[in-house]
Amino acid sequence: MDKIKIWENGIPFFNQNIKNQENEFVGTITPFLINDDKERACIVICEGGSYARHSYTCEDEAKWFNSLGINCFIVNYRVFPYNKLIPLTDVKRAIRYIRFNYKKFNINPEKICVVGFSAGGHLAASSCLFFDEFEENNQNFSDEIDKISAKPNLAILNYPVISMIEDFTHTGSSENLCDNDNFFLNKFSLEKNVRKDTPKMFIWHSLEDSIVSAKNSIEFVRALQKVGAKFEFHLVETSEHGTKLFDKNKDIEKILYLIESFLKQESYIF
Repeated sequence: MDKIKIWENGIPFFNQNIKNQENEFVGTITPFLINDDKERACIVICEGGSYARHSYTCEDEAKWFNSLGINCFIVNYRVFPYNKLIPLTDVKRAIRYIRFNYKKFNINPEKICVVGFSAGGHLAASSCLFFDEFEENNQNFSDEIDKISAKPNLAILNYPVISMIEDFTHTGSSENLCDNDNFFLNKFSLEKNVRKDTPKMFIWHSLEDSIVSAKNSIEFVRALQKVGAKFEFHLVETSEHGTKLFDKNKDIEKILYLIESFLKQESYIF
């Protein structure tokens, strides 16, 4: 499917000397749209991969959301050696671009749900906490799109990386994103930076996850609860990290049902 450019007049922080596959598609989103004129909710997907690659391809998930009647986009966000604010810059621009062009895509601009897997879950959650921060980084590239809100209306986090500094952090994600910078290690430890106006979240994790400990989600949920943010949390027993939503596993089948129910409850499915 043809990718859509989300910047027309130069991509912030672009480095043409970076030779990885992700840099070939920098500054784009991949659309999965239902071919009719009905106004629909929207899913924005951040794939996983330790901020080193996009190792978890979400085309099947995007098509599943389509089957529920929801338009969908996958964000081709940048990864290491890009780091710190750059992945967040990409996903925030994607949300702004989709909301700005809501009529073109038949999107309800007040029903944009960001979905993330693993490190992509960290990025999705970051867009929910920092939707109005670091805006000064766009000054040299500002246009009408950058004036649009980057705040998601809803979020779904699948076995997310959350902390960058605790003993349960995923070291690879922490190193690739924060580059041992103390400011960003603390800022991107999301359990320490929750806010009451965080968009409502659906979060799930598995106790069996040996790559990204379930403590990430547990501590994040505790922090959300403490500030009074809205969320729905599910902890399952048997699902290794990176499990796709369509793998034959009773816990995954349950999660799929719960995600659909969550989206119906929030009027994303009619």
